[in-house]
Amino acid sequence: MNKLKTDEVIQKVAAFLFQKFGFEKTSMEEIARTAHKSKRSVYNYFRNKEDLFSSLVSSEIEHIRQSLQPLTEDESQLVLPRLRQYLLLRVELIARAENLRVALRDKMLNDHDDRFLDLNNAMSQFEQWEHGVFKKVWYAKPTEDLSGTVELQASAFADMLQVTLNGLTHTFFAEDKYEQYKTSYQMLVDLIINSIFFQFAGHPLPEYDGLPTSN
Repeated sequence: MNKLKTDEVIQKVAAFLFQKFGFEKTSMEEIARTAHKSKRSVYNYFRNKEDLFSSLVSSEIEHIRQSLQPLTEDESQLVLPRLRQYLLLRVELIARAENLRVALRDKMLNDHDDRFLDLNNAMSQFEQWEHGVFKKVWYAKPTEDLSGTVELQASAFADMLQVTLNGLTHTFFAEDKYEQYKTSYQMLVDLIINSIFFQFAGHPLPEYDGLPTSN
């Protein structure tokens, strides 16, 4: 097994401490002591605690994007089944992103504190990418409208879907209710897909007609 590099050791230890004690109660001194490194060594790699934490969360956000991207490009499947898989996988990936969940729990995202600018920039870039993904779903809707209304509808659709997802993400992970509502979320995803199909075709998608019976 390859020996971890110093920065990897620091990140691994910091992740453990952030998850156990939260961001504010974890110090660079404690990170250095637990990692068996000097404080100077830690500062050689990360300029402060915010920089260290942001690097951890940004890596998780990028992993989420890379994991979701294949679904956005797989044209062997129809767009709505792909969107359903996307929505289900998205929440599972966030559930596994332990540092991102700390950021959600400690209300760092969308915080105007200058300490978290890098963290919020990483999330903003992900949201911009995802907004484009959702707009493409709406562009798949059959239409004869060439007036530019489609662009407005696509943006509004992407906005509303993101608002819904962000609200659910806060409830699931900032309030620690994911396991409680996991099955209900799967039902909600089916209702969302069914509703979008109704907009596309004017009638419900047969396999999602009514409440799903899957686990």
